[in-house]
Amino acid sequence: MQHHLAAGEWTNDWLWGLALIVTSAMLHAFGLMVIAHSMQKALHVAERFRSVRPLERFSAAIAATSLALVMLHGLEAALWAVVLVWLDACPNFKSAIYFSLQMATTLGADVVQLADPWRLMGPLEGISGMLMFGLSTAFLFAVMQRAWPFPARR
Repeated sequence: MQHHLAAGEWTNDWLWGLALIVTSAMLHAFGLMVIAHSMQKALHVAERFRSVRPLERFSAAIAATSLALVMLHGLEAALWAVVLVWLDACPNFKSAIYFSLQMATTLGADVVQLADPWRLMGPLEGISGMLMFGLSTAFLFAVMQRAWPFPARR
């Protein structure tokens, strides 16, 4: 027997998905603050050493920020994966993290599928991933502006 929802009725996958989007956004904002604080300290220290060339300092700042952002996105995908396993939407963590990374990057699922009652969480994680990648892109651009070694021409 198929259950049809009345208009406006929320299902568990929506509620869990929205809660995870909000949690991911909070985690991402906190992570960006930590990365920004660390980068600010590192750039300040690097400016004291005249032996470090400006382009090397710039490259190191971008590389370190990129690595930190990848780790932050991985942490967020792991959060979703843990919840997916806990809800029995995925059979194990390995499948869940694979699925989660596919959704967060908007690649789309290929092999792993969520259990029927939780299917909507995939697209919701895709929405979350797009938002977090947008924040990360803006953040990386800000780091590039701060670390750029050459003055802007007018």
